[in-house]
Amino acid sequence: MHRVPRLLYRRVASPRFYSALDSPRPTFARVARLDFSHNMATDAARPLAADSGATSSSQVMQVDSPAAPAQPADERAQQQQEQQEEREVPEGFVVHTESTTSILFAAPAAASSASGTAPVFLNPVQEYNRDLSVVAIRTWSELRQDEKRKYWEEGLRRKWARKRARDTNGTDGGDKYGKGKGKEVESTAAEGEEQRPKRRKDEGGQAAAVVPEGEGAAAGESSEPVKQEEGQLPKPPTYKFSLLEALSATGLRAIRYAKELPLLRYVIANDLSASAVEDIRRNIAYNGLAPKGLQSLEGTAGLSEDEIKPGQQWSKADIEEAKLGKVRANEGDACVFMYQHRSEDARFDCVDLDPYGSAVPFLDAAMNAIADGGLMCVTCTDMGVLAGHNYPEKAFTHYGGVCVNAEYSHEVGLRLVLHALAATAAKYGRYIEPQLSLSIDFYVRLFIRVRTAPKEVKALASKTSLVYYCHTCQSPHWQSFGRVQERAGKNGNVNLTYHVPAGPPEEVKGDRCSECGGKFHVGGPMWAAPLHNKAFVQSMLSHVSDNAKDFKTSDRIKGMLTVALAECEAPLYFSPSKMASLFNATCPPISTFGSALLNGGYEISRSHAVAGSIKTNAPRTFVHDVIREWIKSNPVMMKNVKDGSPAKVLLAKEQTHEVSLAHNPKVAEALLDNIKLVRYQINPQANWGPARAAIRGAPPPTK
Repeated sequence: MHRVPRLLYRRVASPRFYSALDSPRPTFARVARLDFSHNMATDAARPLAADSGATSSSQVMQVDSPAAPAQPADERAQQQQEQQEEREVPEGFVVHTESTTSILFAAPAAASSASGTAPVFLNPVQEYNRDLSVVAIRTWSELRQDEKRKYWEEGLRRKWARKRARDTNGTDGGDKYGKGKGKEVESTAAEGEEQRPKRRKDEGGQAAAVVPEGEGAAAGESSEPVKQEEGQLPKPPTYKFSLLEALSATGLRAIRYAKELPLLRYVIANDLSASAVEDIRRNIAYNGLAPKGLQSLEGTAGLSEDEIKPGQQWSKADIEEAKLGKVRANEGDACVFMYQHRSEDARFDCVDLDPYGSAVPFLDAAMNAIADGGLMCVTCTDMGVLAGHNYPEKAFTHYGGVCVNAEYSHEVGLRLVLHALAATAAKYGRYIEPQLSLSIDFYVRLFIRVRTAPKEVKALASKTSLVYYCHTCQSPHWQSFGRVQERAGKNGNVNLTYHVPAGPPEEVKGDRCSECGGKFHVGGPMWAAPLHNKAFVQSMLSHVSDNAKDFKTSDRIKGMLTVALAECEAPLYFSPSKMASLFNATCPPISTFGSALLNGGYEISRSHAVAGSIKTNAPRTFVHDVIREWIKSNPVMMKNVKDGSPAKVLLAKEQTHEVSLAHNPKVAEALLDNIKLVRYQINPQANWGPARAAIRGAPPPTK
């Protein structure tokens, strides 16, 4: 099979990125800093710079040349900042600082608000994306650490049980099924040392990794067995992880990961463009992360490289980091590179896909390159396809489902991406566990765990659905592709059986909506299971609250995570204003609408995707009856309602539910009105959004 060659594109910044630079060819002898850091709580009030020569519609930053950066939040960041300021910056380059990392990029040959190219792609708006990713990966790495330590402790206790059996009976006790000889394993090993895990079947039929005792112990610890009294656990090992940023561009994200993820062993920053890889290597060196060589290891004085081998003094991870560094640049096709790492011992623990546009072309390769239980971070910026309704054919070819023309299209976009991920994983006997799925500004960002378990893959059909929705009143009705039934076995175990579902949904009678008489449209198939793992989101929220000084966008992260944590698991949302407009009625306050739903015994929450929206498990018939109850005290002007219109049909229909609009004391808590949060970000700057696409043939950086 021949791979179609790709055209090489230079990743370049949007011309607006350089609109603040007024000279034809600015020269920067030392540090000229472009500060894009924005506090999400104050961005909306920040004035645009009017004296830079750029129009207000194109101005996106302020330039201080030279300017001292904002005072770091803690002493560690301050020391790093001082070290960066002392470094000499090559002439013709400028410095962009974000969190703990500063990167270099070439100044543009011509700076104007309408044109100009530069050999780098950098969108400062995505700082929130990068901050959120650091929080998510830190949380996952700590969770993974706890899981592996649990396996390690269980293995150690099994070893002690076998030892007791030998002492008592004079024979090897074997495992819990009485099988095996019970081979003893050392309890610790050098940090990051690669040991291919043994495989075993867990009770669910999953091929799970039995973590070798002591895998990845902290650097500097002895690799000799820890002799410990039985029953007293030794110091647990530290399990570090590998990470791949498949589309790195400047290397900013990869360098931030290397500096801000304590449990990271190494990160590979890959890019197809040779000049982008040159930028990555330059930025790695500028941040002090270049390989230091084997002679930098302690105790290597007078030794040749051939004599420096893994052993008790240096681990394999120590030697690799000295030779290759913690951030490793790679030039190559992302898909080819990931397919080259599909064997179990070569897979990455975390894969980050943040392309310009859709991540779909990379999903299959990423599913092959990620380790069992690993975290996949996915960004898609093609919201015109996912959340629009003009390209249903493209949504289907990319994501395997059709988009919808409804107000809840942003959540449907998330579910289409999850469907594509789940379907890709299922081909290889793997399944996904969504940890956090967010629709943010002009893109979606998802964090999922990938596991191998053919038994769990069987349930995918029951987690996938079509949605019949009325084109007029937008009432959704779900049609699942599978049905799972529990049956008790003879031995008392519960067995799952999988069946074909009945259809269509009971609410869909004929081709017309029973509420308003509108025509049904079909969306999907799409993911119909929960979007978030509540425990994971709570851990993320606790982490960012405890480390708020590490993230300039912490206020917005806390706000969005709090809303996501409180979301109902019922799919899709609606806005009270949209519901009221269907009846030509005035809109009730959101607290009144929420109280009516709570008084009816239903759950409610906000949706992180759209401001002013409500998620609930109440049927749309009840939601419509809330409006009918509201109309009793706030009548509709019938002279404005045309005969035969959907509003006329909805108003003529009798109310079938008893609705109370009385204030419910729990509504403020359910809608998070009782706490101060940055729930929905206001655009902080003019022309704020995705940067311009990469420009073909942009000039290389000046050396």
